[in-house]
Amino acid sequence: MSANNPQFPLFIPTKGRVYKQVTLDSIGKENAFVVCPKHEVQQHELMGRKVIDRGEVTGINNVRQFILEYAMEAHYDKILILDDDLIFNTRASDDAPNLRKVTSQETAELFNRMDKLLDEYVHVGVSPRQMNDKHFPDTVKHGMRMNAVHGIRPFDVYNTGLKYNAVELMEDYFMTLGLFAKGMPNAVIVDWTWDQRGGSGAKGGCSTYRTLELQEHASKQLAFYYPDFVKVVEKETKTGWEGMKKRYDVRVQWRKAYEAGCT
Repeated sequence: MSANNPQFPLFIPTKGRVYKQVTLDSIGKENAFVVCPKHEVQQHELMGRKVIDRGEVTGINNVRQFILEYAMEAHYDKILILDDDLIFNTRASDDAPNLRKVTSQETAELFNRMDKLLDEYVHVGVSPRQMNDKHFPDTVKHGMRMNAVHGIRPFDVYNTGLKYNAVELMEDYFMTLGLFAKGMPNAVIVDWTWDQRGGSGAKGGCSTYRTLELQEHASKQLAFYYPDFVKVVEKETKTGWEGMKKRYDVRVQWRKAYEAGCT
């Protein structure tokens, strides 16, 4: 099965970034759908994009749940959900952890690998660029956090009873921890990386509704669900997160959570 196979669609939830689709430009339009609010549908279509109208569904937690249920209705066995502001890199050689940029055509190799891994795992991901060199020379690791890039098997995720919108933010962490607790290990590709352009506080997307109070509440929500693995911490904000000099966040013991549920 190839990345161009319509049975392995790529969904990109987006809002307020019609003219700045970084991920779509990085991977090409083949088999990729932007999932946007109703009022942005026509603009995306005029730019030649494949569009899924999510209506008035707001909040990334609710949008991810919408995508999950949409995929089930469409009978997709595997899907990929990507943040809308990503570029990708891969190792420049097998001899060192150095990275190089890739073309949109080359990302097909990454998605093919994720497709194959989903034959064995319910959820698969890709390493962030930050501190990626510590994973060298491995190519795939288990028990790691997953965010920004999520490959899932929708029916298996749905049948666990877990829902992305059980929490208001950090729904990616919630789902990964929940699947670990259900005995479902993940696989994370570490010889490829994703990197966000603009940082987590860039205009559009979650920044349109995220507040310091909501971030604090979401952090405490996650710690409530998984107290053995999640600790609420306060961090200084260095980039993004407009108007927030300090914010609440979480520190997660990913390996401990993985070993508790999956080994």
